[in-house]
Order: sequence, then C-alpha cells, then structure tokens
Amino acid sequence: MSFPIIVIGAGGHAAVVADALLASGQVVLGFTDASSSRRGQQLCGLPVLGDDAVLAEYDPGTVVLANGLGSVGNEATQVRQRVQQSLEGQGWHFCPVVHPSAVISRFACLGESVQVMAGCVIQAGAAVGAGCIINTASVVEHNAVIDAWSHVAPRAVVCGDVRVGAGSHVGAGATVRHGVSLGARTLVGAGAVVVKDFSGSGVLVGIPARQLER
Repeated sequence: MSFPIIVIGAGGHAAVVADALLASGQVVLGFTDASSSRRGQQLCGLPVLGDDAVLAEYDPGTVVLANGLGSVGNEATQVRQRVQQSLEGQGWHFCPVVHPSAVISRFACLGESVQVMAGCVIQAGAAVGAGCIINTASVVEHNAVIDAWSHVAPRAVVCGDVRVGAGSHVGAGATVRHGVSLGARTLVGAGAVVVKDFSGSGVLVGIPARQLER
C-alpha cells in the first residue's frame, strides 16, 4: 500500500521529483517551502502547502515525504541531509523516487530514499547509498558504489568498479573512469573526465580532471 506524498522543497529539483512520482502513479499532495509567502502558489499543477510547519496538520502514519531539495556542492548536500534527518527524527518517513523510464538491474542495490530520475541506467552489482540522487539520463555501471548522500548529475557516467565517496557530486556530463576511487565530499565539475583516484574534499575539473586549487 502506498501513502500520499508531500514533497519537501518547491524549487526545480522538487518539480522533477513530483513529476517522477506522478509518472509512477503516486499521489502527491503538494510541496512545502522554507518561505511561507509561497503558500498557495502552484508547481506542476500542485499547491505549495506552506512552510515545514504545515506538516503538523498531517499524520506521519498516513502521509510520507519526498526530499525535493537539490544538491550541488557540500553546503547544499549538507542542508539536504540535515533537513531530511531532522524530519525523520520527528517520525516522518522519506520514500524512494524512481521514474518509470529508469532501467535498474534486479541485481543492483538501492539504499533508503534514493532518487532515480528519468532515463537513468543502474547496472548489475551497483550499490547506491541512502539519500543519493541519480539524476536524469545518468549511468551507474556494474559494481560501482555510490556512497550515501551523493549526487550523480544529469548525463554523468560512473563506470564499472568505481567508488564515489559519501556526500560527493559528479557534475553534469562528467565521466569517472573504470576502477577509480573518489573520497568523500568530492565535487567533479561538469564535463570533467576523472582518470585517477582522488582522496576527496576538493574540486576536480577538466579533461583529464585535475584538482582545482583553493
């Protein structure tokens, strides 16, 4: 049995999340937004219900949440994670989001509240950690591991046997070569091609990717 869903956030990523949920036949009640002034506005034909305080009007036993907060870079990722974990601490459950056009191997493993958007491919033996976003038309190849709260952006390719550390971001159109390991909180710039291991907590750009000096 599926429960109706409220999407946390009312920006661009929230719209994509709601669209994927609707495409998969879920019931979406609307959105919350940090700004109470957006109450009553429409997004994807659904109402912005108010700020997160409006959740007090609903029962966590009969309504679930979806995380509509996007993440590009460490700060946004931390906000996304912190908001979800705070609401989970209040008894709320966050549902996974899988667009019906995504191709996911039955031999892949997806963690809790993972989001897999339209046109994605996740291959056999891949493991995607809790809270991750696998965004539009991206590819996670065989035996790759994407640790929790990471974001594989649109059309990025994570090749086989890659390890992407927790809280990382693989930018739009980027490629991580077979067998490469990226440490936690790595930010791979859009279009970069990563060909060697990186310890993490930095920014990689270019072809081949190099660390951006601080």
